[in-house]
Amino acid sequence: MNELNRLIGDDEESIEMTVNPNKSLAVFKLKKTELVSQLVQGAFPRYSQLIPASATAKATVSVADFLRACKMASIFARDGSGIVRLVINPGKITVSSRSEELGEDMGELDATVEGPEAKIAFNGKYLTDVLSVLKEQQVTLETTSPSSPGVLRPVGSDSYVHVVMPMFVQW
Repeated sequence: MNELNRLIGDDEESIEMTVNPNKSLAVFKLKKTELVSQLVQGAFPRYSQLIPASATAKATVSVADFLRACKMASIFARDGSGIVRLVINPGKITVSSRSEELGEDMGELDATVEGPEAKIAFNGKYLTDVLSVLKEQQVTLETTSPSSPGVLRPVGSDSYVHVVMPMFVQW
């Protein structure tokens, strides 16, 4: 659809769309262009199996503050594979990153925390990507272990869940 949108540009021409009888191809016809898309065969993966069923630590934090801290940490993390470290302690989340050339960044955010101390590291880009699109004021980060996926859930909305795979680091 992105490619089709790019082809249309600012024109307001009509598009004729057809799907072949065995439903394996979709054809989009414009005035001067024909776009053919092959439909993916097979079953869609069971994504629900990737979402951890429980979490040992949960931290609820302001989306704006978390986004700001992750953006700052990402600047320092560019040299280190984009690694942003998160430490969840009672009442706070510490967001940090290191760079051989730039030094170190560390920020503390007020958070409502359930569970024991937790440490986990993510690629900072993946955190900023999800935090940038959330409309809610707060988000909950759920973790199980440093090697298990982290789950971000906006507070007040059950329609969105974001899973981020961790990065393995030396603490």
